Amino acid sequence: MTKTLTKVGIEGTYLNIIKTIYDKPTANIILIREKLKVFPLKSGIRQQCPLSPLLFNIVLEVLATAIRQRKEIKGIQIGRDEIKLSLYADDMILYIENPKDSTQKLLELINKFSKVAGYKINIHKSVAFLYTNNEFLEKAYKNTIPFKTAPKKIKYLGIHQTTEAKDLYAENYKTLFKEIKEDVKNWKDTPCSWIGKNNIVKMAILPKAI
Repeated sequence: MTKTLTKVGIEGTYLNIIKTIYDKPTANIILIREKLKVFPLKSGIRQQCPLSPLLFNIVLEVLATAIRQRKEIKGIQIGRDEIKLSLYADDMILYIENPKDSTQKLLELINKFSKVAGYKINIHKSVAFLYTNNEFLEKAYKNTIPFKTAPKKIKYLGIHQTTEAKDLYAENYKTLFKEIKEDVKNWKDTPCSWIGKNNIVKMAILPKAI
């Protein structure tokens, strides 16, 4: 992590502060209201530390850059740009044109990165979404890819991604509208002030629509 921070231009006082925070970090577990013995953290970042998400993203960007630069991993072409991945915190979605050839190269690259950074893929939580009308190719890809495949849709960052653009409305907005209607029905008879009802909308309903 320190080498990565230095490479992106973080040095001097800021780097020394981060080194101090992460010098021999420890943690403990609270089990049935009893705090267990402290143990050292050999990898990862501090939990609930506001600096942790930023540090994680900086280190993960090393892997993202390597994927973008690897010519053997073919992304999808959008206009003049080749798009290979999207990142949001620790969620990663990859766009691969030829999964049969690119997947193995991708896994090799991630395995190399994991040996240094300790970052690993959870195979059981990873899903492949095949977008092809060729049944022969689809079967060949399924036998090659080590992840389970989603037949019609996947959920990424709370949004259902479908094979057909026309299905996006039904899979996302219709379901969302139904949930909001049910929430309004459940909350409308709650005995509280207008300010209280306004806060309910802000906390329980509005976040679903954003």
